Amino acid sequence: MKRQGMTARGSEGNMANLMDVESIRGDEYFTLDKDAETIAQHIIRPMQVWLPFNDRGNAFDRILPQHGHKVICTDGDFFATEPPQGTEAVISNPPFSRKKEVIYRLDELGLKYALIMPFLWLNDGIPFDHAHQLMMFRKRMHFTLEAGGVELNRPRQNCVVLSNGLLTHDFIVIH
Repeated sequence: MKRQGMTARGSEGNMANLMDVESIRGDEYFTLDKDAETIAQHIIRPMQVWLPFNDRGNAFDRILPQHGHKVICTDGDFFATEPPQGTEAVISNPPFSRKKEVIYRLDELGLKYALIMPFLWLNDGIPFDHAHQLMMFRKRMHFTLEAGGVELNRPRQNCVVLSNGLLTHDFIVIH
C-alpha cells in the first residue's frame, strides 16, 4: 500500500516537494498482497474500512473486499480529512514518520484500527496507551515502491500490526 506524505492536495506548489521529502524519509512503500491477506484473515468481522493513505488499486483495496469489507480510499491530508460517512475502521500502512500523530488522530476520531507499525516503536510505550492488540510476523515484512512492483527488503526493521480491537485475538504470531 502506498504511504502518502499526508500532504494537502490544495497546497499546489508544495505538493511535489513534500512528497519528495516523504520518499527520502522512507514513507512511500506499498504493502505486499500476502501481508494484506494475512491481516485481512485476522479482522473480527466485515465492516466499512477507510484507507486514508492509499490510492485505489493498493493491496488492501484489492484484498479487503474479498473478505466482505467495503473499502473507501481517499486522497489528501489525513489530518484535515473527515472519515467518509459510515466508516468503522482504518486498516492501513501509515507513514512511519508520523505514527504518533496518526494514532492520536484515530483516537480523536474514535475509530478502530489495525496499522502496520515499526516493531521498535513498541519500546516507546505510547502504542500500548492506545491499543491492546498486536500481530507479530516471524519473518520481516517487505514492501514495494509501486503496486505490484519488485519486493524490497525495507524497512530495515521488523514490523507489527497494532490494533485497538479489530483483531480476532489480542496477540497473534504469524509463522
